[in-house]
Amino acid sequence: MGALKDLQGAGARDRLITVQALTESVGESRRPVETWDTLMEVWAAKTDIGGRERLVADQLSAPYDTKWQLPYSPEIDPDLVDVRKTRRLVVSGRVHDIVSAEEIGLKRGVEVRTLAGGLLT
Repeated sequence: MGALKDLQGAGARDRLITVQALTESVGESRRPVETWDTLMEVWAAKTDIGGRERLVADQLSAPYDTKWQLPYSPEIDPDLVDVRKTRRLVVSGRVHDIVSAEEIGLKRGVEVRTLAGGLLT
């Protein structure tokens, strides 16, 4: 299926984004601790594919569905790592949670779809 997607040219990759990786550990209180560290910065193509409002924790939230095309890297290859669970994008200080990832062609790129979340604190 990934071979059928079109890879946008390098000129379309006009957004510098940060890919972060999750590290899970156990804190002093013996509770799980999640730490997000910068894995890489890459130029990506952005396509907005829809938006909607929803009620989250008694607050109105308006995440925006976005499709990103990134150059191929084994660090974000959905066949090698659980991209949805262990990776996220940060763009202009806003976290974008990955909901799906798919290889484009034969290691030509990776397309990810995200929901915009909150700002980094």
